[in-house]
Amino acid sequence: MEQSKNTHKIKENKYLYVASISMLLYSLLEIADSIAIILIAFNIIPNIYIEWGIPVIQQLMDTQPLSLAPIFWAFTMMRTVSAIGLMKNLLWGFWIGMGSILITMILTVLFLPIGAIELLACAIIFILLVMGYCKDKPII
Repeated sequence: MEQSKNTHKIKENKYLYVASISMLLYSLLEIADSIAIILIAFNIIPNIYIEWGIPVIQQLMDTQPLSLAPIFWAFTMMRTVSAIGLMKNLLWGFWIGMGSILITMILTVLFLPIGAIELLACAIIFILLVMGYCKDKPII
C-alpha cells in the first residue's frame, strides 16, 4: 500500500515524472544498442553506427564490437534500474540516474559527432531531475 502511494506521488511532480519517462525511453534505446552490438559482432547486421570521434573506438567497432559490449550493457543496466526507481519514486533511482547521466555527459566527447545528440538528451534529463528534486526551494 505504501509503495503505491509513493508511485502516485511521482506523477504529482511533473519534472520528475517527465524525467522518469525520458529515462525509461532512454533505457529502451540502450537495450536496442545492446542488442545491436551483439548482432554486429556476429555479422547479422552491418555496423549501423556512424564514425566515432576516437579512432580506437571506431577500430574496435569495426573489428571487435563485443569488446565494447560491457560498456553498452553497464549503461543499459544503470538506465533501466534508474527508470524503474524513478517510476516508483525511490531516491536510489534518482541517484543512479544522476550518476549515469553525469558519466554519459563526460564520456560523450569520445563518441562525437553522435555524442552531441546524446549530450543534449542527457542535459535535458539532468535539468528535469534537478528541477524535480529541488522543486520551488529557494537557494537561501
